[in-house]
Amino acid sequence: MAVYDLQIRVVECKGLCPVGHKTGDTFLLSQGLAPSGLCMTALSALVPAISVLMFGGSFPWEDDPACTVRACQDYRNSVIFEVRRVGSLPEQT
Repeated sequence: MAVYDLQIRVVECKGLCPVGHKTGDTFLLSQGLAPSGLCMTALSALVPAISVLMFGGSFPWEDDPACTVRACQDYRNSVIFEVRRVGSLPEQT
């Protein structure tokens, strides 16, 4: 099954992220593989959005093809990510 590549970008970081994420950090999720350097807590919070966008779905309340997610469990150090579908669907062979 072919999947879309996704770009994960930190759009806002309030406070001090213990992993070191900062506004503008970008990660590429390609061929369904988790990007290196992305916090595991953030990844677990992003999985629902990743699953929808990776397989071509969308969210009616978001600008397609993207979704914004508050992904940090530390309420004092809020990190907000955008997950965006990039490129076109790879051709199946």
